[in-house]
Amino acid sequence: MTLLKKRVLVTGGNGAVGCNLVMRLLKLDAKVTVLDDFSQSTKGNLKNYKNLRIIKGDITNSKILQKIFSKKFDIVFHLAARFANEMSVHDPLEDLRVNVEGTLKILLESAKHDVKRFVYTSSSSLYGQSNFVTKKENSFPKPSTPYAASKLSGEFYCNAIHESYSMDYTIVRLSNSYGPYDPSGKFRNVIPNFIKAALSNKNLIITGTGNETRDFTYVDDVVNGIILAGTKSNGKNEVFNLGTGKETKISLIAKQIIKHTNSNSKIIFSPRRSFDHIIRRKMDILKAKKLLGYEPKTSISDGIKMTCDWAKQ
Repeated sequence: MTLLKKRVLVTGGNGAVGCNLVMRLLKLDAKVTVLDDFSQSTKGNLKNYKNLRIIKGDITNSKILQKIFSKKFDIVFHLAARFANEMSVHDPLEDLRVNVEGTLKILLESAKHDVKRFVYTSSSSLYGQSNFVTKKENSFPKPSTPYAASKLSGEFYCNAIHESYSMDYTIVRLSNSYGPYDPSGKFRNVIPNFIKAALSNKNLIITGTGNETRDFTYVDDVVNGIILAGTKSNGKNEVFNLGTGKETKISLIAKQIIKHTNSNSKIIFSPRRSFDHIIRRKMDILKAKKLLGYEPKTSISDGIKMTCDWAKQ
């Protein structure tokens, strides 16, 4: 992965995945610009690093985009999005504005200014519920939330802009990323919320039976996959699943977190939420392995421990 002096834009670069990606890009000697409105991430995730420029702004703001694209970029990593399923159910129109309109505006500016590769971070949530637990890239999408629908729409726009303006893209479908810098909160992911509760010896509430599964992927492995997607010639105009290829029960996640935080918390079960239609899911990652050389290395036990250790700092 050669990124020496490559000029890179990362939208949503202060977010949970974004800041980890930015720090890795800087270690690889890229020159990085971050666009983030800081609405869903903690200020201070990124320090004053050499070769890093941070701009606060909304991805739908045309004036800000014109200012940013006054400089040339080799690669655009588009991570900015309104997160995620539950929030989208509460306000689907805002989801449409940010995730669809914002994505299209970034795509158009990138194509206009001859970006060499556009990497779009999509989501495993677009697969929805089906009879097949393992999701392949060619599995029929069945989004069941506005968020999932908006991410699928972004994928279609990537291909449409490629066909119209010949800009190369790569789509990566992330699967339940977790790790350092992932904040807890009402609409946030289950792992940081469980860790926050465990550190306060509060009950860990599972909405369901606890047998529900997801393909939880440690952020370092996610970042590796995203960078491979942006640098490998085999990744041009392709869609890739980024996961581990393994499913983990939510109840096991809760038990691991209680263990690694030395907590007195108990696991409590409550009814599944109305929009929680997906019972089991894991990703088929053979295509990413074959074409990108993607190889997730972090076990769920190690990843949970490292995330808990980070949260305890």
